[in-house]
Amino acid sequence: MSEHLINEFFCRKGPLAKTLENFEERTEQQEMAKAVYQALNHKYHLMVEAGTGVGKSLAYLLPASLWAKMHKKKVVISTYTKILQNQLIKKDIPLLKKSIAISEQLNNLDQYQDEPNFYRKTTSAKDTEHLQNGFNNASINYAVIFGQDNYVCLRRLNSAFNHGLFDTPYEYAELETLLRWLDEGGSGIIPEYPEVLGKTQEKICREGDICKFQKCEYYNDCYYFRARKEWLNADILVTNHALFFANVEANFYILPKFDAVIFDEAHRLEEVAAQFFGIEISNFGLQRMLNTIYNPRNNTGLIAHLEISQEQKRTIGQIIDDANSASKELFQYLLNLIPHAETKIRIKRPLNIENRLDKIFTILGNRLLQIESEDMDDDIALELKNVLKRIEGYRMGVNDFLQVQDKNSVYWIETTNLTSKKSPYICLISALIDIADLFRQRVLERISSVILTSATLTVSKDFGFIQNRLGLDKVETLQLDSPFNYHQQALLVIPTNLPLPTDEEKFLIDCAFVIDKILKMTKGRALVLFTSYNALQKTFQLIDKSEFPFLIQGEESTLELLEKFKKDVASVLFATQSFWQGIDVPGEALSCLIIVRLPFDVPDDPRLEGICEKLRANKLEPFTTYQLPNAVLRFRQGFGRLIRNKQDRGVVCVLDKRIVTKEYGKQFLNSLPRNLPITFSIETIKDFFESEAMV
Repeated sequence: MSEHLINEFFCRKGPLAKTLENFEERTEQQEMAKAVYQALNHKYHLMVEAGTGVGKSLAYLLPASLWAKMHKKKVVISTYTKILQNQLIKKDIPLLKKSIAISEQLNNLDQYQDEPNFYRKTTSAKDTEHLQNGFNNASINYAVIFGQDNYVCLRRLNSAFNHGLFDTPYEYAELETLLRWLDEGGSGIIPEYPEVLGKTQEKICREGDICKFQKCEYYNDCYYFRARKEWLNADILVTNHALFFANVEANFYILPKFDAVIFDEAHRLEEVAAQFFGIEISNFGLQRMLNTIYNPRNNTGLIAHLEISQEQKRTIGQIIDDANSASKELFQYLLNLIPHAETKIRIKRPLNIENRLDKIFTILGNRLLQIESEDMDDDIALELKNVLKRIEGYRMGVNDFLQVQDKNSVYWIETTNLTSKKSPYICLISALIDIADLFRQRVLERISSVILTSATLTVSKDFGFIQNRLGLDKVETLQLDSPFNYHQQALLVIPTNLPLPTDEEKFLIDCAFVIDKILKMTKGRALVLFTSYNALQKTFQLIDKSEFPFLIQGEESTLELLEKFKKDVASVLFATQSFWQGIDVPGEALSCLIIVRLPFDVPDDPRLEGICEKLRANKLEPFTTYQLPNAVLRFRQGFGRLIRNKQDRGVVCVLDKRIVTKEYGKQFLNSLPRNLPITFSIETIKDFFESEAMV
């Protein structure tokens, strides 16, 4: 496929322009698309930083789609957020298919006599043949892949009704509503179900270890296997980072065989892999698992529905009680290790404590095996098998955590609800310190072309930080600036009269005063980003709340908050963590972005501690080699929330003066758009918006 073909697809008279209202030709989009195609065609790895507004989704979807179709290949597109995944599925892919279809697949070229011809300029007969194959009947196929537990299993659903495997009338009503949805043509994909299933999902979702495959009476109607057929026929597979790494862990068994992968939101890859290949076991999760087996007091759980003797039920009930007791002892012991007024503690060496759960889980597993009989219903036997698998998973997970054996992992205990009357939530967590070797050996060396893209892959225009963190020794890079005119559209305000954030109490008091003044000038319309929920709450208490409606992260779901924020233009959203990236609020509702503090990781974060220790052991300075570049990437993500299209105008206020008073502040400033105006007085905000009104 020659380069001019991509140019003309994205040009002002090309197929995309005929499909997309208010289309704007962008040279950066064309350049990215050509680079992606070359990487796929010549089998090398590529990193592309595409600034906000480049249109990176279409810039990789088009070349990936045509390359896959022309060469009979399969490409995986992996994203971090559901927001982007939904955008690809519901907006970008349908738009691309329509653009390809509208080009009339070479059937009526004469109508393009007087304008640039997307097809006629092929450089060879082979190109033309490839295009005919690629565009014929708009036949590029796409499929979305969810994890198997996101599909309703008809056998398990019907078994739940047939054997009464529900513990409350509410569960029964939930399953009846789900069944009606399926009967009315529901997709069988649980994320598309309009209601929330909660823990009932565990009883009716697909579980690979207990699947009957072709022997199942529901096989021909199975939602999961229907989906797999679509996957096998697809040229492009859309999935998420977590499922991609599940596929890596399963030795590439979960996803169909593919030839290349494109990671969008690639700046989140290290975080996802570090968590996925770690441990996460909570006291609540363990208790819920035991209750699904049997709760002798309520006579609920799987055992309650089995046709076994009361003596057998009493025996299993006693073992379950012992397991609950041992679990409470263990988690209480671990909770007591956390210092007073703290919420977490890192575990650096093996915990030499009696783990009664190990023996009890072994006894429980053996007892459940004994009750399995030849005349037991197949569906019940499979549910029993699933229970045994979960027991073993918890047993091994707890043992691995207590033994603290992996030198490339960090282990810690974390808790919440310490001040409430509810039982505290206690979680045992481990995460990888370094994923570079894993990513290199199990991804880069096994897949011929790995393409990583994001709006934020560089620090001071350098890809080195993420290259090192992901083991990308051999990779081509391309940096494309945003096409937006930041000189006209944005203003960076850094008030330097605030105290340093190190004096948090005084800093937050003064920040609240400045935020009040800013909001009056911007008439609300602001997103205020914090680095901790504690600082958010303290500042919110000090804010004047009489003039604008305020939205607080945590009070409602992310999607609900975003919808309210978009609809009520004068509203102000106080947020942290997840709102620094992945949200899209174009238009007047987000006219002011306030970054309260530079987004360095908290120093007592266990994984950060582990990373810093490893860097020091390798004679590297942690602040400059990890903490600073990581903060710069997060800062750039936060900054990117403001200007989302060429019509947006707005102000970014950074209340942390270290960005100009510390030498390392240059790293943050040098990572922002070159033509961004900077001022040090908040009074200029009023002038900025008044100039907008005059225009």
